[in-house]
Amino acid sequence: MKIGIDIDDTVANTDEKIIEEALKYDKEYVKGRGFKDKNAYTFMEKFYWNVMDVDGFMNVIRKGKFFSEINPISDAVSYVNKLYEEGNDIYFITRRSNNLKTKMMTKKWLKKNGFKFHKLVMGGEDKATMCKDIGIDIFIDNDEKNVRKVGNLGIKSILRGTIYTSEVKDLTRFDLWEEIYNEIKKVK
Repeated sequence: MKIGIDIDDTVANTDEKIIEEALKYDKEYVKGRGFKDKNAYTFMEKFYWNVMDVDGFMNVIRKGKFFSEINPISDAVSYVNKLYEEGNDIYFITRRSNNLKTKMMTKKWLKKNGFKFHKLVMGGEDKATMCKDIGIDIFIDNDEKNVRKVGNLGIKSILRGTIYTSEVKDLTRFDLWEEIYNEIKKVK
């Protein structure tokens, strides 16, 4: 079985660290007004930022060591590796830029944290098409839109729960990797 797995906030604890960095960026480079809506999902909803502020922040993040300093989500490594060892093909499918530096940093992070996988697919603006082209059987992501789009193609999709998706009730949604693993075992 081919399993597609997003990285940020699916196996990497990105949100907490990126908000910390965004607050620093807001104070140093933008208006310094802090949160507009702390619980919003996008940076423009969360801060008093425009598109150029978001682009500037993402460029700073990509150029630094941000992606190498994130911690994995509790028990994600053990359950992803269990799926790998059971003979599943593991594809990490991420929206992260497909430039050489980001790709090398991401691969290094995955290996440093002990993730076993077959392929890293980057630049995933349209994860639904990517999953279809690769032949993914099960897809896991923390982004509700991605899960819906991939699911609409007939691919079993699981929403990894976050604070931003706690109200979503009509999708297969789990917060813990043990629950995700058990759901995948049911599908097999």
